[in-house]
Amino acid sequence: MKTMRRTALWHVIALMTAVLVLQGCGTTTQPQTQKQKQTTHHPKKTQASTAPQYFRGALPALDAVQFLSSNEGFVAGQGIVLATSDGGQDWTRIYQGSQTIAAVAFPSATQGYALTTGGQVLAWQQGGSQWQPLAGLPGSASAIWLSGTSIGQLLTTQGTLYRPAASAGAWQAESPKGVIAASFDGSTGWAVTGGSSTAPEVWLTQNGGASWSSSFSPKLGQATGWSATISSAAGTAWLLLTSSSGQSEHQPYVAYVTHDLGQHWQEILGAALFAGQGMYPAAPSSLYGLQAGPVTGGAQSAYFVSWKPGNPNDVLAVTATPDGGQSWQQLPVQGVAHAATPYFFHPLGVAALPGGTLWLVGSRSGAGTMLVSHDGGGSWQALTP
Repeated sequence: MKTMRRTALWHVIALMTAVLVLQGCGTTTQPQTQKQKQTTHHPKKTQASTAPQYFRGALPALDAVQFLSSNEGFVAGQGIVLATSDGGQDWTRIYQGSQTIAAVAFPSATQGYALTTGGQVLAWQQGGSQWQPLAGLPGSASAIWLSGTSIGQLLTTQGTLYRPAASAGAWQAESPKGVIAASFDGSTGWAVTGGSSTAPEVWLTQNGGASWSSSFSPKLGQATGWSATISSAAGTAWLLLTSSSGQSEHQPYVAYVTHDLGQHWQEILGAALFAGQGMYPAAPSSLYGLQAGPVTGGAQSAYFVSWKPGNPNDVLAVTATPDGGQSWQQLPVQGVAHAATPYFFHPLGVAALPGGTLWLVGSRSGAGTMLVSHDGGGSWQALTP
């Protein structure tokens, strides 16, 4: 009997030992359990936050594009900002929210700013889960640019340029006033003033916006009522002025370029206020009558997104120069389905890279479209994430 009791006791001890061993082995899964508990306490997402994740599916309407290199770029639009690190093959969503992003400004692939259509500026850094509103803005913003390697200029709805002041969260107003367009290439920048009652004038800064000097006053047949876009690189600036006046579908426009930091400006392309009115140089016959859109350019090449009235299927074109504005060619955006071509009279974003790579984003019928050309606009490819 004692032997049986002793045997049963050893069985119990062996069983308890086995249980303890199994529990000890189970500690290898404990860090995963603890990690799961920790993740449940993360802050909930807000409308201006998102965890980066690969994006697949239909694009919402797109308004803006920026590329830092042939691989690193960003597109943004209705409630979304997407990033790519492989030239557009794959996209990561770094913002998803209720606000429409009208413009982006990224000094690097790990830091960026986004302007909403409501005039709010959001800031983001890689590794952070939220886009934080910039504090202390002096009113609703209508545009934002970068000078140097940090946020540089903020344009309010009143046309006043602001830059960060010495004290944190404060902004300092700068001259000139009434700014309607600007462009920066490092610490060198250009600003265009004007409006419905003021003639256009171009200003230059070479210290990141701390001070400005007048560079150019275009001589126009109609002094006021012009809108402007400007693009700059390596001491060259491309200026496009467009007017709402005109006949039927015809849009008056005039383009200028400087290759020597504003010492000399050349009138390179234009269409008169009315057909046959010789205010500007005669535009090439293949370009006359087009609607001129956003412009992007480098030291010698420039690209104007354009649309010619009466074009079959409402096809966009790219008006391009490879030689500093001496010659021009209008290249229809072809090789893609009509439904994938952005509509000219919606917001458009265009970006150019050295070597002739062009990016064009926009929307048609409420859906976002994203096109890329690797031969300066000769042929195009529609991208679908």
